[in-house]
Order: sequence, then structure tokens, then C-alpha cells
Amino acid sequence: MLKNQNVIIIGASQGIGEALAYEYALHNTNLVLLSRNEEAIQRTAEEIDSKGGKAFYKKCDVSDFEQVKDGIDFSVEKLGTIDIAIINSGIGIKQWMSEFKSEEFITVVQTNTFGIARALECLIPIMKKQGYGKIAGVSSLADVRGYPGSSGYGASKAAASRLLESARVELKKYGIRVITVKPGFVKTAMTDKNEFYMPQLLQPDKAAKIIRKGIKKGKSIVQFPLGVVLLTKIAKYAPNWLFDPALRNLRKEE
Repeated sequence: MLKNQNVIIIGASQGIGEALAYEYALHNTNLVLLSRNEEAIQRTAEEIDSKGGKAFYKKCDVSDFEQVKDGIDFSVEKLGTIDIAIINSGIGIKQWMSEFKSEEFITVVQTNTFGIARALECLIPIMKKQGYGKIAGVSSLADVRGYPGSSGYGASKAAASRLLESARVELKKYGIRVITVKPGFVKTAMTDKNEFYMPQLLQPDKAAKIIRKGIKKGKSIVQFPLGVVLLTKIAKYAPNWLFDPALRNLRKEE
């Protein structure tokens, strides 16, 4: 009989992270939920436990290295080993260059990029000692170009994708698989603020199913949905003379 998998989800309080918690709870998983929103992950953990699952939780702000280390140490204490670690914490702030604030940019990068870096620093020694493990970092299909109003988000996700790619190449020899998760548009509190049409908008539970299956298959990149993947590939290689005017008036500044 296969043992239950031990999974930690960093950024599990809402959206994709919360949906992943419920998705994994349906598949014989021991969970640790980490988030700066302790009240939200407590509710999720208690609901999972009430339905016969097993979930622990601990407050963890990925902008603070000590909290990340404490959260991952707590996970090892509760689970013994970590089979899968999903680094999902992410924020987005609408930023127009006409009113650009460097501190807002830094805030986004602190969570979306440095949060993954802090988690990797803590996870790698644990998984090297185990001799196995999967680390899935959530980036975005928005990592291919600089989109209007999203300078911090796009830049942070591009950096996160490159970081995860480097980790994937280097850590394979230790039995550690690194997966880059690149969703398109998923209905969350973050995307609810968007002022433009979002093609193939997915519900979080659908996204969570795709992510879990992709991680299980050991894919190096889990990107979806197909239509948006194709659109971003076109955007990536579009010449500036075509890309710039097409995107310049995509959203109106307030």
C-alpha cells in the first residue's frame, strides 16, 4: 500500500493555493498549509480535518526569511519528510509608469521572486538529505513580456521562471525535480482587479486539478490553458513595432 504523500503549500490562504489544499486533500495527502493569513489557513485546515483529511497550518510571510525557515522546519516536524513543496505565494499591484513607485515594485518582487528564493534555500538541504522531492514554484504566463500596468508582476514572474529553471537543471542529480507552474488567467482576488478581458478564465479548482496532475507526471513546466499559452508565445516573439501599439491602449489609466 502506498503511503500518503506529504505536501506543503506555501501561500495556501486563497485562490489557487486554497484550491490546491482541497485538491490534494482528496488524494490521500498529509498537508501543511503556510500563509501570512493564519485565520484563513486555519479554517481550511480544520475543514480538511473534519472531512477525514490531515492538515496542519502555520503563519508564514514569505517576505521574512525566518518565518519561511520556521514554516518549513514546522513542516518537517509534523510530516517527517516533504514529498512535494508548492511555492504559491504571489501578489500583484497595478503600476502605471506615469506614477511609478519603486517601493511598490520592490514589494511585488519581495513576494513573487524572493519568496521563492527563500523557500528554495530552506527546502534544498532537506530534499538533498532525503534524496528525493518535488518543488513546484508558481510563476505565470505573464513572464514573457513587459505588459502595461504590470511592470512589477511581469518582472517578478520572469525572474521567478529563470530561478526555477536554473534550480531544475542543477538539482536533478540530487533526485529533486523542480516544476515551473505557469497559469494563465485564474479567477482570484488578484485577477478580479483586472480591467481587461481575460480569455479562458479558469476557476481555481480547475487550475488546481491541472497543477496536481502536472506535478504527479513530473512535467518540467505546467502551463495552461492552451489558448493563452499560444497567445503568449506569439507575444514573446512579436516585434516591438507590432507589440508596442497593440498593448499601449490595452488598459486606460485612471
